[in-house]
Amino acid sequence: MTKKYVMLADTTRCINCKACVVACRAEWETPMGHTRDWVKEVEWVQNDQPKVMLFPGRCQHCDDAPCIEACPSGAAYKREEDGIVLLDNGICSGCELCIPACPYEARWLNPETNTISKCTFCQPRIDEGLAPACVQTCVGRALVFGDKNDPNSEVSRLLEEKTWVKLTTDEVNVGPNHYYYTAGEALPDEVMPKQYDRHLSGKVMEIVNPVGAIGLGAMLLTFLGAGVIKLVGRRNEVCASENKEEK
Repeated sequence: MTKKYVMLADTTRCINCKACVVACRAEWETPMGHTRDWVKEVEWVQNDQPKVMLFPGRCQHCDDAPCIEACPSGAAYKREEDGIVLLDNGICSGCELCIPACPYEARWLNPETNTISKCTFCQPRIDEGLAPACVQTCVGRALVFGDKNDPNSEVSRLLEEKTWVKLTTDEVNVGPNHYYYTAGEALPDEVMPKQYDRHLSGKVMEIVNPVGAIGLGAMLLTFLGAGVIKLVGRRNEVCASENKEEK
């Protein structure tokens, strides 16, 4: 059976301790000023009483991920065996075209590697049978991760026991695999996905003049070529290293 990894976030259990954020930074050595996950704090007044909701956030690993379509080099892809959205740093050109394509603003350019970074559900850890770093360190048990297709998994049980919601709208619904429990509270606008133009590159081609279209096409080819050059260079480095070891 094909796996279907999902993340559950119980907003009633989150205390905004930031343990998930710190664990993620430590696991991935994230540069200062950037983060793969976060906790969004939303405040409002209801019946003259202040209220607050806490929303842990990260890449939603969408079924119909627009970042994959926006990537000109093919570095962004979905893993067939479990549905998580990953990035091949070896061919990522750092063009940043995938960043505005993400409705959840979960992607950013790593200034140290000049490649795109985002949450990967801690793919190396889950491949070893471990929980993502954020889940392992969540002191309130607000985060639960697992295989939705496994009827015996904790996420399957929780999805049956409670009413969970996804961050989608009528205009933006790309099949996110991140669920939230709010105890019946409505989702605030502050955490909803932003509007985006999925086919921006195609529309640009339609409205610009032929010269502009050629220029844009050349730019995209340049990004793709940069990714190929980087990949070839890395392979050459590996071969050179192996030859030195043999000598």
